[in-house]
Amino acid sequence: MIQQFTTGACSRLHRCAWAVRLRLDAIDERGGGRNTDEGFHISAGAVIAGTIAAGVTAYIAKKLGALE
Repeated sequence: MIQQFTTGACSRLHRCAWAVRLRLDAIDERGGGRNTDEGFHISAGAVIAGTIAAGVTAYIAKKLGALE
């Protein structure tokens, strides 16, 4: 049973390692990797979501009188 567990865990680790290796492509001539644009979009979305969350929180706090 232990051998089956370790074999299965090793197999899953190998698959994860290959998946990560395939996602990390070589740097191209423009200076960015394959996922550079995707990373910019994700970070921009995180900034926008944080701004919206801060605005909603401030609005609720003002309505509750916490900012006065």
